Amino acid sequence: MTNKIAGSIAKIAWILLAAAFTLQLAGCAGGGAPQDPAGTGKVSTMEGYNSIYNPAHISSAEAWDMVNSNSGAVVLDVRSQASYLERHVSIAVNVAYEDAADYAKANIPDKSSVIICYCYCDDKGGAALSVRDLLTGLGYTSVYYTEPDVEWTYEGTSVDVNTNTDANANEIKEDDAVHRIISGADAKKLYESNDGAILLDVRNKDEYKAFHIDGSVLIPVSELKSRLSELPDKDAIIIVYCRSGMRSASAYDVLTADGYENVYDMQSVYNWPN
Repeated sequence: MTNKIAGSIAKIAWILLAAAFTLQLAGCAGGGAPQDPAGTGKVSTMEGYNSIYNPAHISSAEAWDMVNSNSGAVVLDVRSQASYLERHVSIAVNVAYEDAADYAKANIPDKSSVIICYCYCDDKGGAALSVRDLLTGLGYTSVYYTEPDVEWTYEGTSVDVNTNTDANANEIKEDDAVHRIISGADAKKLYESNDGAILLDVRNKDEYKAFHIDGSVLIPVSELKSRLSELPDKDAIIIVYCRSGMRSASAYDVLTADGYENVYDMQSVYNWPN
């Protein structure tokens, strides 16, 4: 009797397993209708994607159309800081994979916002696809990746046209404002030669505790607006940094918007000379 019950249970288990496998195959074969959350009327497909995902890979032209038809669209360059500075889409923000979740939570509250990621990793996506999947997992519904082409305007130290970049001064000019980017070596010289200069670390407390530059002051970027009173006079030299350059860029904007006149963005803590 016990053997018959065990045999019946085993058969039922095999039937359920086979049914689940069949449903999975149907989904991978495109059993669900592709979605077009950005409302472009254009749908791209990518081999191997289950129908529960929005189609991820789009052409450069499609991405350009999305950006121009969605005022709140965000373009993320997920390459290294060096590659970004050499050449990047003018409206792109440089966000490393490890910072993407924090950036989205702090800067993209609308989960339906159109987000375009790129890394020039061909149509397999590479880092751009990884960031896209990360953001999708956080609930963002309109995240895509592409390889920008001729439709876009570029900036960077290697770009000779369509750019406002002064490579010799290492300053990126945007809308007549100047975003001062400084190398680690120059930042160290500036800090050591100016009494009262501030090294501002805008990472989180755990990152700071793990390691930081001697003499630096910690104010996480999420707390900066409410703690500006802790900083010295607005003509003081402030050198700001984080892990990859994303949070330092945000902190730079906060400081300059509040009237601080001598702010420099060193971007990454790793740029500081040993």
